[in-house]
Amino acid sequence: MAYYGAVPWHGLGTQVEKGLHASEMIRAAGLDWEVALKPARGAQIINAKQQYSRYEVLRMPREGKNEQEVLLGVVSRRYQPLQNLEAFEFFDPIVEDKSAYFETAGSLGEGERIWVMAKMPDAMEIVKGDECFKYLLLSNTHSGDGSVIVKFTSVRVVCQNTLTLAMEDGQKAYRIRHSKQMQFKLKELSEFMAITKQVYQEAEESFKRLAKVQLTEEKLSHYMEAVFPKTAAQKKKGGESQRWTEVRKTFDTQPDLQLPGVRGTLWGAYNAITRMEDYKQPKQAELPEQRLQRAWFGSGADTKLLALLKAQDLSKVWLN
Repeated sequence: MAYYGAVPWHGLGTQVEKGLHASEMIRAAGLDWEVALKPARGAQIINAKQQYSRYEVLRMPREGKNEQEVLLGVVSRRYQPLQNLEAFEFFDPIVEDKSAYFETAGSLGEGERIWVMAKMPDAMEIVKGDECFKYLLLSNTHSGDGSVIVKFTSVRVVCQNTLTLAMEDGQKAYRIRHSKQMQFKLKELSEFMAITKQVYQEAEESFKRLAKVQLTEEKLSHYMEAVFPKTAAQKKKGGESQRWTEVRKTFDTQPDLQLPGVRGTLWGAYNAITRMEDYKQPKQAELPEQRLQRAWFGSGADTKLLALLKAQDLSKVWLN
């Protein structure tokens, strides 16, 4: 992994200078390897083109490195791999235009998922002293079970919470399927910046609405029930889950949630949930890489998006 600026919360990576191009960021992050397709063991030739029914996606050794081939996934004959350099190159024109710059890049697992985070230059001020930076997260999988995606994320400056956003149609990310048309579609993503502008404009307006909603105990319980519904047993006993308890404690005591304009608001409650998902300690020991996977691409990201969507729905009702 590579990063520009302060050490990330996950503590991973090598520090680099600002403004690197794709190939430079790839080398700094240790991602300057390629993948190749080879017929899978036991696969059969299925047509006159001598194509096999299944292929293995292999991470190939780099020249001069003491490395071995690594199996990343098994795919169909229609799969077309996207090399790391190609995935990162989309951002070069954006970097050159100073519309964004690479801040972090890395991989998860053995290289099954590759990601790069690009930071945009301006920030959203939700209330005085509470800013959120804007990011684009490009992720590609080499395991054959996903697509190239571009996610919209935001980082709250005072606490480094990562906020997961959605597109206007509710989709979690802009998706590009692995296919022969993939290269052409990636070139079209330069136009994606217009969509990005719209997403963040709407996000800023939404965040400010959340900050206008003052929560009573009843409303806070209503919000948590929407995000973390009680089980039948909990409802019968009249108790609450550990997650409810953790969110309440964070909401009432976390210093950045006691700021003027944040304390006691729906914006504060939403950030209490995002903080819990980013920083909670799971029952089993979790490595920094596993935590990043969960918070950005796994259950944590899903919970944070759900918390935002529920907060948006409730703010429309409570502000009327």
